[in-house]
Amino acid sequence: MSSDAQTSSDGAQGGVAAVSREWYDALRHPKRIHLLAALENGSHTLEELVDTIAAREPVDRDEIRIELVHNHLPRLADHGIIEWDGEIACRTVERSFPIADLSELLEGGDRVDGRTLETLVHPVRTQLYAMLAELDRAVSVETLAAELIDRDVDSLSERSEARLALYHVHLPAMTDVGAVEFDPRSGMVRGPNRSTPSTN
Repeated sequence: MSSDAQTSSDGAQGGVAAVSREWYDALRHPKRIHLLAALENGSHTLEELVDTIAAREPVDRDEIRIELVHNHLPRLADHGIIEWDGEIACRTVERSFPIADLSELLEGGDRVDGRTLETLVHPVRTQLYAMLAELDRAVSVETLAAELIDRDVDSLSERSEARLALYHVHLPAMTDVGAVEFDPRSGMVRGPNRSTPSTN
């Protein structure tokens, strides 16, 4: 099974910038995020994965099993995200992709809908969400733009281009679904559950 992960100069597995857009398309479903979150702890049998989904959704187990076997698990396997032999599934590679953070966000119940995942599972926005989730402070748009350029995210090559995309596209979209807090006047951004300092 082929892998589109890259290795950086320090030997770490390549990150979000190395992931194809088709890979993101495969993850735009809450069940797939929850499946991958479970698989971060090692391989699971089909029945264990059915248990994982059944604990979150009041749906018949047979219905869940059919959906996993005929939709979600094969699709994740087709994109090289997991290995699936019909009985056992496991993650194939480690990527700097905030699966656990997204899974936790989806626990928000009524405040989170399909639009949230559709918005966040995107080459730039997923990287931004991961970056901000790691910080205990707010950062400036300038800082985020520079970091995106350094990480070679989504073909962004100029800081001014990245800054405009953040101001006018990505941060407003992420703010709209409650994933970040963004003050266009100060140019400061904070991730979930972070306090906002006055300066960066």
